Amino acid sequence: MRRAAAVLAALAMVLGALVGCGQTPTAVGPRFQISEEPSGVWEPIHVRVVALPPGARVTVRAAAQVGADWTSQATYLVPASGIVDLDTEAPIEAPFTGPDGMGLFWSLGTASGASATSSQQWGGASVSIDLDALVDGRRVAARRIHRVGLTSVAPSRAVFDDGITGDFFEPRRSSPAPRPAVLVLDGTDPGAPTGVLAASTLAAMGYPALAFSTYGSAGELNVVRTLPAERVVAALNWLRSQPGVDGRRVTVFGTSRGAQLALWTAVAHPELVYGAIAPAGTTGLVCPSPVPGPAVTVGGAWVPCVSGTRDPTAASVLDLTRIRGPVVLGCAGQDEQLDDACEWMDAAAEVRPPHGGDAYVRAPDATHLFYVPPYTPLYLPPPPAAQATEDARVTLWSAIARALDVRGP
Repeated sequence: MRRAAAVLAALAMVLGALVGCGQTPTAVGPRFQISEEPSGVWEPIHVRVVALPPGARVTVRAAAQVGADWTSQATYLVPASGIVDLDTEAPIEAPFTGPDGMGLFWSLGTASGASATSSQQWGGASVSIDLDALVDGRRVAARRIHRVGLTSVAPSRAVFDDGITGDFFEPRRSSPAPRPAVLVLDGTDPGAPTGVLAASTLAAMGYPALAFSTYGSAGELNVVRTLPAERVVAALNWLRSQPGVDGRRVTVFGTSRGAQLALWTAVAHPELVYGAIAPAGTTGLVCPSPVPGPAVTVGGAWVPCVSGTRDPTAASVLDLTRIRGPVVLGCAGQDEQLDDACEWMDAAAEVRPPHGGDAYVRAPDATHLFYVPPYTPLYLPPPPAAQATEDARVTLWSAIARALDVRGP
């Protein structure tokens, strides 16, 4: 996740005037220490409150204006050092348990209890967050921090080439060597458009990414949800041909219903695809329902697929051993859309035990949207599942970052 730190340097001139806003002017007395300012919405920061009275109770609050007032707070017992490090100190009162350096950020909420459902507000746009610390009801420290949105660091352009449609996200900072790239299957998540968010996050991390409209543009949506293989091959070839892309290290990323398509693509085309990222879905090719039809066609002919999701056995899993590079899978134990997701992942592990850069993330208490990038309240379920889902997001995206850094032949 720290790969994009250099990207933020390019923003220093733009945000220079903002950096000092809200900072405590004196270097003595209680104050906030922030590891990185500004920081990207896609990455964690480290927050400490120092020079506090030992033994006191300090309440640390966060507030942001994102279409409404969003707030969170946690109370800590100040240790003998007088330093409350949010990464290591467990709060005595908070909407989360245990030490969590980003807890105040992902637990932001509104007075109405409304959910965060805008990926533009909670990913694309930059956000200012006001932190303050109170001892005995008196504010003793304050700091404004700036979270840089993905739109600023991962510009995109629409793609309408070779019969494919999508949005191509490029890292703002150039690289002297070709970089791994990611084809993100967009439009496969029922009710949660996360493909563009994932692609822009990957670009912010330093990887060119094409958010590929899996089933065509909005006006062409196929009710049966069938993917013609020729379209995804065209998208892969287009991505591999882009300047700065290492054509030998292209990964396919699919979530939910797109997970099986990502795995099938990597299995069927090892000459084009290096690795696969496929959380929260089946690991076998499942025919769409309730309308019978193929999940994938080649030359108009059906690719064999299993009927329904209730047969998560090794015999139903795609031949994942054909994938040359890392495979990242994940399942949520409280998945409200695929309640046997972990059985599908277990079946995949029988076919391909994890090795090399593989990561199979199991999140027993998380819900379906654990594959959304972490550190914001976007699409989080209500407590208590919120913390488990956020923890799973951190684990999964850390695994994704490691897998994309794996170098192979």
